Amino acid sequence: MALADYYNRVNLDLLQQIPPAAQIILEVGCGAGAMAEAYRRINPAVHYLGIELNPEAAQAARGAGRLDRVITGDAAAVEPVALGLPALAAGPGVDCLIFGDVLEHMVDPWSVLARLAGWVREGGLVLACIPNVQHYSVIVNLLRGRWSYHDEGLLDRTHLRFFTLEGIHELFTRARLEVYDVQPRMWGDANAERFRQIMTPVLGPLGIDPARFAAQTQAVQYMVRAVRGPAPGATATSCRRLLLWSLLGSVIGSEVRIQEPHRFLATMPGVRVVTGTGLQFVDLGRTLPGEDRVFVEQRVVIPIGDHLQLQRVLLEQGYLIVAEFDDDPLHFSELVSSDFFALRSCHGVQTTTEPLAQVLREYNPNVQVFPNQLAILPPPRDFFDSDVEVDTGRGVSVSPATLFFGALNREADWAPFLLALNRVLAELKGLVRVLVVHDQALFQALETTDKAFEPLCSYDRYHSLLHMADLAWLPLEPTRFNRHKSDLKFLECAGHGVAVLASPTVYSGVIRHGETGLIYGSQEGFRDQLVRLIVDTTFRRRLATSAYREVAENRLLARHYRQREAWYRAMLGRLPELNRELMERAPELKPR
Repeated sequence: MALADYYNRVNLDLLQQIPPAAQIILEVGCGAGAMAEAYRRINPAVHYLGIELNPEAAQAARGAGRLDRVITGDAAAVEPVALGLPALAAGPGVDCLIFGDVLEHMVDPWSVLARLAGWVREGGLVLACIPNVQHYSVIVNLLRGRWSYHDEGLLDRTHLRFFTLEGIHELFTRARLEVYDVQPRMWGDANAERFRQIMTPVLGPLGIDPARFAAQTQAVQYMVRAVRGPAPGATATSCRRLLLWSLLGSVIGSEVRIQEPHRFLATMPGVRVVTGTGLQFVDLGRTLPGEDRVFVEQRVVIPIGDHLQLQRVLLEQGYLIVAEFDDDPLHFSELVSSDFFALRSCHGVQTTTEPLAQVLREYNPNVQVFPNQLAILPPPRDFFDSDVEVDTGRGVSVSPATLFFGALNREADWAPFLLALNRVLAELKGLVRVLVVHDQALFQALETTDKAFEPLCSYDRYHSLLHMADLAWLPLEPTRFNRHKSDLKFLECAGHGVAVLASPTVYSGVIRHGETGLIYGSQEGFRDQLVRLIVDTTFRRRLATSAYREVAENRLLARHYRQREAWYRAMLGRLPELNRELMERAPELKPR
């Protein structure tokens, strides 16, 4: 009998709450291990354990190798030694305990949660997704004498316990867990508003708050995040709340440098993230009591009058102001004409490379380098899955290769090598096709019919195209602007198992020539190395595999994101001193 699809689903909302740097995770109700497989793309080094009641699902998880250990049985009876955790009383314990749609199926979820919460280390997280018995569809169906949930049977006779929002808080409090937040999961449903309108006349006589009623009857499930505090009698150590507000000046590039790192930071209890693209001064005061405030301006280069107003509002509200900049500042005429106000008027600047940091320190002494990292490691390439052998005419057969080129504003970088490229394409016709993203000029200049073009596309689409390629060309001529670029293109290619042929500018500092990629120093070197990458399939794949391993071991965001929080906290601790320095560096900000 085929395993039900239910056991291979991933709750993406729950996945995004798991700490990216967790060392030990225990998932109760792990199914066939889909959640573990998805999480390993974020943190391959995790030790992931599971408990699953369904024998077929547990066996599927073992067979796929998705978890380090899976125990088949009732979580109420499993002992820690069975999971390989015999020394929990003395050791650090589990970093994250996950209950995905299982507590409602237990006879005694209160004792199970309390027992397993004792396996979690102090400061560790307990995550759970629990159906809401107050959802409007439950109320309607009960009134109609039915026993179903949201018309899909999600609340059925296998559910032994039923929880309201108050009941969820009681469940976790009895387990000596501090509920940090409860987030409703709401599915689009036009009937919810109609139900609210029908019920509104009776809410007053029943003493029910209409707004609270509307919120609670729309929530299909509640996603709970709780923290295990210290043992009774020990000193409590609560997390100081931190607000990270980001203003995106350029959506392109913001995924890697702002949005993904901040999404990881949001998994830390007490860290709240807000991201926007407009100057919304009115919202800046909407903070929580005791919440430290950081405002990150990602490549914000706006008229100085608007920027001056923004900085003054931020200072009045007590924010730590950080500029995020990833390009040579001399490239931006408006920035130069303002005497680099966007850099001077912040408490600090964050960037991606040390060469760029040295330039930025000319305008602001407080510069921190956060190198680019990959948030998710794509699955390893199965190079042999789609091989089609083609005779090269040289006595050997190879698989046709796809050469990828995807970048903005690179015409001056590829133009010197166009003649050599076209000669290779003519010589190896039928053995290579070219996939170009965005650069229409390059696409038109390629003298081959084996080519495809993709306009400027979404980041996800860009990655899906890159994953289909075999090798990529990363040209950067030795200009001042290019020398301050980052190595992100190499990381993206390496993560997708794509072998790289790159210029020495920027990439000689990150690529080990002949091991994780190839560096060319001349047109002749470019031609010879490109031919080898196309023809020598074994060599090309060896380079790609080595680069993939390098990224998996050293360049994943899960290993680095907490450095940002540490820097922000350290800067906040110096805020009075930084304010004094700021007024000296940017006297325009002084009170009028």
